[in-house]
Amino acid sequence: RMSNQEDIVVTAEDQQMINKFARLHQNFVSLTDEVKSLLNDVQNLNEAADEIMLLGDDESIPLKLGTSFVHFTPESAGDRLESMKGESEEKSTEKTKEKELIEVEMNRLKSTLYSKFGDRINLEDGDD
Repeated sequence: RMSNQEDIVVTAEDQQMINKFARLHQNFVSLTDEVKSLLNDVQNLNEAADEIMLLGDDESIPLKLGTSFVHFTPESAGDRLESMKGESEEKSTEKTKEKELIEVEMNRLKSTLYSKFGDRINLEDGDD
């Protein structure tokens, strides 16, 4: 026990900020995973579109829509893949913006909490 270390009282407001930070951090991690998955989808859709370009115009291409496979011509399959890619890119952009807003709020809370508690609190998770 350090004798010259002053005791800091954790108020209910402090605890609410700590809890809010934890919730925001959890959402941030979840959004990070979701963006990674969406960008992976875009990459896979690009690869599928490249494969379709190698096929002849008279071939039928099965695409999975929901739980069923639907057969498309190469042209209509390419259009469908472009549409799916656009949707994934749009979602990725939205989720990235959400992450940025959460990060601003997390930084605000970090600043407030570290100014009061200094090195007696650790809000870092080591994954940043």
